[in-house]
Amino acid sequence: MPLLISYFDVSNLKAFREALEKVEELRLAVPVEVVNIEMEGEKVKLVVRVPADSLRLVRSAFPEGVLLG
Repeated sequence: MPLLISYFDVSNLKAFREALEKVEELRLAVPVEVVNIEMEGEKVKLVVRVPADSLRLVRSAFPEGVLLG
């Protein structure tokens, strides 16, 4: 399954919290899975596993994210 990677500034944890809420909303429609949350410098990195048939939906929820695979 493809991965979505999104970064959030540590100074703006509200955006990170909103992203986690988006993941929970997506779970109602598609089986997305948080694979990893880690710090990279001054950024929080969120990695979510996404079903290949739901890429468009996930892309609309995370337009700033990068899709791999």
